[in-house]
Amino acid sequence: MRTIQELSSIIPVDESERQTFHLGAETNATDAATAAAVSTTVLGTAARMTQFTEAIAKAGQDFRYLQNICNHNTQLVGTRDYGVRLFLEEAVLDVTQTHTEGAERNFTEMTNLHYIDAAVTFKMGAICISKEIASTSHIDLIEQAKYTIVQATEKDIEEDIVTELETASTNAVYGGDATSYATLATGDVITPDVMADARKALRNYNFIPAVTVIHPEQEGALIKDSQFVNAAEYGGREVILNGEIGKYVGTKIIVTTNVDAKTTSSDSWGADGHLCFMIGKNQQGQWPATLVWKEKPNYSYEFLKRWNNHYIYVDAAYDVELVQETAVVEIFVTDA
Repeated sequence: MRTIQELSSIIPVDESERQTFHLGAETNATDAATAAAVSTTVLGTAARMTQFTEAIAKAGQDFRYLQNICNHNTQLVGTRDYGVRLFLEEAVLDVTQTHTEGAERNFTEMTNLHYIDAAVTFKMGAICISKEIASTSHIDLIEQAKYTIVQATEKDIEEDIVTELETASTNAVYGGDATSYATLATGDVITPDVMADARKALRNYNFIPAVTVIHPEQEGALIKDSQFVNAAEYGGREVILNGEIGKYVGTKIIVTTNVDAKTTSSDSWGADGHLCFMIGKNQQGQWPATLVWKEKPNYSYEFLKRWNNHYIYVDAAYDVELVQETAVVEIFVTDA
């Protein structure tokens, strides 16, 4: 049996050798520390200590693909201008080419050009962490704040793109035999037939079907459909994108939770579902939506001694405009 002296010699004397334990906090990680109240408690409970992991288990992040299916206009970057006028050709113009010998030729007015004015919105966000909290936390809260603000900014941009895509009004297809979102019923889920109808709508306007954007609820319906499973494929040497589950009727299929949910109570749908999209490109490879940048997301950090706080900032300025709305097909389908 070891003596008391032998056992005590095992305890590290040098502070760097000690393993430090900290009491667990019951408040939010960035809340100000509260004064400790003296209280009587059972010794066993008071003596319990908590260690903290250095890593943070991150939340699941949505696939952010929609910026990749927008045209990016940077004309405003570095200028003092506020907006950009985006021009579009609405249709191929018929030019009169008949001619009578000896007569003046016919002149055709270019009436097929229109424009949309894009005006940017300035976005400014910040996260503040007190010096007291940052310097006494085993978690690197500054790095976590940087990660958080980037994720939030990118998600906001994706949601703004979805909002603009929903302004399309020409092309719409519905699950089942519905003819409007109000007549949707249980069972009017997305199917290969619905996707074929969406493709036909794009081809009627001479756009090339490129991407179908769906929610995981619709992914679940498709992968249970044998017709889809047997026909979906990945194209040769094409790059497979984040969230892509395959290719069907000529379009890449992207799955993201950024697609808006629609309900019977809030949106007057006949049954709960999601508004999905099939998006086409023209022969020049242009997308229907344009993301106009005045300032791309700019992230910065500073510590202000006056307030003893760490600040993580984001600044951005942009606008999203749907220029060719006939190149978007809205797909109204239920979840079950």
